[in-house]
Amino acid sequence: MSSGAEPTPIPLGTPTSFEIEGADGGPLRGDLYTPDDGSAIKGRAVVLCHGFRGYKDWGFLPFLATRLANEGLPAVTFSTTASGVTDRAGTFGETERFRRGTYAGDLEDLRRVVQWVETRVAAADDAFAYGVAGHSRGGVIGLIHASRDPRARALAMIASPERIGVWPEPYFASWRSGEPADVYDFRTRATLPLGPEIFEDMTRQDAAYDSAAAAAKLQAALLIVHGTRDALVSLEEARALAAMGPAERTELRIVEGAGHSFQAGDTLRRTPPPLLEMVESVAAWMRRWL
Repeated sequence: MSSGAEPTPIPLGTPTSFEIEGADGGPLRGDLYTPDDGSAIKGRAVVLCHGFRGYKDWGFLPFLATRLANEGLPAVTFSTTASGVTDRAGTFGETERFRRGTYAGDLEDLRRVVQWVETRVAAADDAFAYGVAGHSRGGVIGLIHASRDPRARALAMIASPERIGVWPEPYFASWRSGEPADVYDFRTRATLPLGPEIFEDMTRQDAAYDSAAAAAKLQAALLIVHGTRDALVSLEEARALAAMGPAERTELRIVEGAGHSFQAGDTLRRTPPPLLEMVESVAAWMRRWL
């Protein structure tokens, strides 16, 4: 007989799954979360972007999507075509798609998801507007995307680095020689090849991926949420991002004691205070600006 209390079930919405053609011509898989009572705000939505080696069901993403839907904002989670993940358990079943991944592909996937969700939440006479919330690398992808689309009115960058394109030097050595770099995934304990396509992409389009330039063009209200115990992305990077954003509609929210996943881990089993603070901050920001 167990002496401990049973964990409280985490309330998650039941999404509608969808599949569209992704940037690489293969399937792009996503989930649409909507309010249980049908009280969605017309013509509004939030798209959530996972980070590197993440996927649509990773960590806090379904929890955040559920919270946004409860605010009347339909929310979409999706796995980029280069995620390599094929199921809700996070299985890397498409390692070749992971190997060929690029930033351009991530941006095109996001564009296609926005296009898809617009057809689901906005009638012909509705003015469509949306928000983007991205974790880690997904936050920078969201920044670049939002800087190109004035319909993106709100952006939340969650534990995001100052810029993309930062990799260990051995990766660059492999790519320069035309070989894939070996990426170790701690969640699955698998070693995944990441091909030179991403290096060629960022070399060819370096100016297009500049965070400062994107922030200078950004029309969306920018929220940056970062933990004081993030061991992967420093708080200084969050402060640098905040300095880039439009002063009148940029906010930096520092969450005391939070790590890179805001204590959610790869699979959400509890809702600690740092996670709740981040989720409530993002939900309030989206509701304020959408």
